[in-house]
Amino acid sequence: MKRLFTFCVLAIAVSACTSGNKPAATTVAADTTVYPYKASYSSAFTCSENSKNAVAVLQSYKDWEDNKLSNGTAYFADTVAMNYSDGSKLVLGRDSILHYWQKFRDSLSSSKIEVVAWTNLHSSDKNEDWVGVWYKQTDTYKTGKVDSAFYEDDNKIANGKISFVSSKKQNLKK
Repeated sequence: MKRLFTFCVLAIAVSACTSGNKPAATTVAADTTVYPYKASYSSAFTCSENSKNAVAVLQSYKDWEDNKLSNGTAYFADTVAMNYSDGSKLVLGRDSILHYWQKFRDSLSSSKIEVVAWTNLHSSDKNEDWVGVWYKQTDTYKTGKVDSAFYEDDNKIANGKISFVSSKKQNLKK
């Protein structure tokens, strides 16, 4: 039931950002809601109309699945920062990080990605673009081991290229 609720909330959020129906221009009053917390980064996100950002991010996932990481030069920035779900972090030049990822991808005989949802967002107070992606990934190692998990990644887009990825992982029960 909890999973269904989470999916419904995500579906509503995604449909709000991807709906083809645009409301008539209206004046929006400033939000006077008093929240129990103040966001340390930003709470001023709106749905982005720039579909190129989502296409670039989703293509990076497809290229991982298809083992075509060499295509990454088209959509990764010159320098890429990565925060992994285990707490480790990387900041490398595009070619170095693609090489690093390729070494791991080469240990797999296959990787299957099932995208559940994505959001294409713009932080108006930071003037930044982000694409969030929720997906299930099943990796089959060349040793025969199979590993599946749900992920939620936040992809920052700078000048049309992915410059930062923060990944969260939820392991699946065996």
